[in-house]
Amino acid sequence: MNSHIPKSVKFQKISISKVKIKDNFWTPKLETNASTAIFHQWAMLEETKCIDNFRILTEKEDGFREGLVYWDSDAHKWSEAAARILVNFKDKNLEDILKEYISLIEKTQTKDGYLFTYNQFNFPKKRWKNLLIEHELYSLGHLIEAGIAHHDISGRKKYLNIAIKTADLLVKVFNESNSRKIPGHQEIEIALIKLFRKTKNEAYLILASNFIEKRGRNLFHPFQLLREYLSYSIREKKVTKRRRLYYSDNSLEGVRLLNGLEYHGKSSLNLKYILSALSGQNLQNQKPIRKMKKPVGHSVRFGYYATAAALLYQETGDATLLATLEMMWDNMVQKKMYLTGGIGARAILEGFGNDYELDNLLSYNETCAAISSVFWNWEMLLSTGDSKYADLIEWQLYNAVLPGMSLDGKSYAYSNPLESRGGVKRQEWYKTACCPSNISRTLAQLGKFIYTSKVNEVWIHQYIGSELELKMGRKANKPVQITMNSELPWEGNIRINIVNKEKYRFTLYLRIPSWTRDCEIIVNGEKIEVEEPNNEKVRTASGYSPYDSYYITIQKSWKVNNKIEIYFPVRVKQQISHPKVKNNRSKIALTRGPLVYCFEGIDNPTHNIPSAEINLDQPFKIEQDDLLNGIISIRAKDFGFNTLTAIPYYSWANRGDSPMQIWIDDFKK
Repeated sequence: MNSHIPKSVKFQKISISKVKIKDNFWTPKLETNASTAIFHQWAMLEETKCIDNFRILTEKEDGFREGLVYWDSDAHKWSEAAARILVNFKDKNLEDILKEYISLIEKTQTKDGYLFTYNQFNFPKKRWKNLLIEHELYSLGHLIEAGIAHHDISGRKKYLNIAIKTADLLVKVFNESNSRKIPGHQEIEIALIKLFRKTKNEAYLILASNFIEKRGRNLFHPFQLLREYLSYSIREKKVTKRRRLYYSDNSLEGVRLLNGLEYHGKSSLNLKYILSALSGQNLQNQKPIRKMKKPVGHSVRFGYYATAAALLYQETGDATLLATLEMMWDNMVQKKMYLTGGIGARAILEGFGNDYELDNLLSYNETCAAISSVFWNWEMLLSTGDSKYADLIEWQLYNAVLPGMSLDGKSYAYSNPLESRGGVKRQEWYKTACCPSNISRTLAQLGKFIYTSKVNEVWIHQYIGSELELKMGRKANKPVQITMNSELPWEGNIRINIVNKEKYRFTLYLRIPSWTRDCEIIVNGEKIEVEEPNNEKVRTASGYSPYDSYYITIQKSWKVNNKIEIYFPVRVKQQISHPKVKNNRSKIALTRGPLVYCFEGIDNPTHNIPSAEINLDQPFKIEQDDLLNGIISIRAKDFGFNTLTAIPYYSWANRGDSPMQIWIDDFKK
């Protein structure tokens, strides 16, 4: 058995409708997403009058358009999540709500395909006014993605036709525009490439490519940005004045106040934000993509930008584009990523800081940024077949995406710090509510990250309990059934059954996670020798290194019934930061398997969280706990031999306000 990365990888992606997840850890979370979170989100979209913004424009309801310019996008993402959830969780109520929503936006959309309620209500004769600021193209990108998802799942064309109508308008308007016309927040590029794949209309691919290639080529960016901010400010003043007048005349109340975003950080960051915006860095508009060497600016924007570029590479095969993406990925993982897989050190910028700038208390780590990174890693995996991307997907799903939703599915974390002195609470909704529906649409497509295939190859990227039936071979006439049972993340026991109609020769790729060594694999009773690659060790800022992951290949003639037993040792590991991460010097963090652990005040009332210390001369104890829907806790000792309890980071902030720390002093002061 050996490990390698093929020179050319062209995976056949597997629809989530073919993957049935049956997993002790993930299934309850998917059920919460389907039975609680998606309905809670709809209720909040209704309560905040986001959905009424569409109803008002159909002239069936009186009212005033509420919310921020980009509120449409939250509803569109919700509809994508709902469509994907319905694949495996049939719910008549959800089906009816989604059907109502699709009909509503069909009526709201103009004859030529435009749909952006902020302009349609407030400035009906003005479009594409402030593209860098007002998120028109971002919102329409999520509309298109939702339309594609709904067609993929249901086969019905109504939503897809809405998406196509919008895309055709964009092609007409922007393929002939000058180089300054780019979206401020990337997303439309992803949507257009996906729509090209769905329809084979090359105009969509060309427009997506233009949007990607035009970035960083506008020498007048600071002047354009200032002009747009001034224009947006004037427009907002007009909207505010009209809103006050409307509610005064109608003796009505507007939408209830929502929690805004809180930005913590040094006052100097305000100046850095201004400079980042004017230079173009915050919008990734400072230089063309092939001249970029590291991720900069707003983390979510960057993640979507990189995802779109990876999709474009898959269509063009442009090696220079892939090389750039690989270089930026290396910089992110080695110098800009937190132990949890979170990205975005600076709150005011909502984005990346300098190399090794990873303050725990001030860390922003927006949930949407982690999601954008998962999407990017997925496309990089499909582009290269390199296990490091699959490894980071696993790590971020557990430690950077999952923490964004409460265990009951009714409250959310916008930012995810690695340290808290108290006061950090999950909220049921936000004024900027991009994260809740983004988490739901990500969880709803969890199945797509598990497997891929080629003609005579099956790849297992994630060890999540599931069932899959494939049609393999050049004529797709070789049925292969795969059933996987997994005890992750608590224990490393994996059981895979492969059933063929007849004896069949193919290659199975199994990912060996970075967090384990000395694994054992038994195929049909025969132990397989696992050869670890002699790769150069890569030191990262956080201590977590996806470079330590690799695939093994098992190429053989498989029997009709096959049994694969895998044991990945799951041990407590003491993570150590790179010495250039100043605030983590003389500190360690605990991980166990794919999970990052933290110390929360509620479990450690006699300790000064977030300033506790740990005695590494004392052994760790692993204990099964019933709290937090069932977890495994790590018990340690301090220098007074008092017990310290660590819980999985994804589960913190579920029991009220409490201080928390991940990195802990490992010496006695």
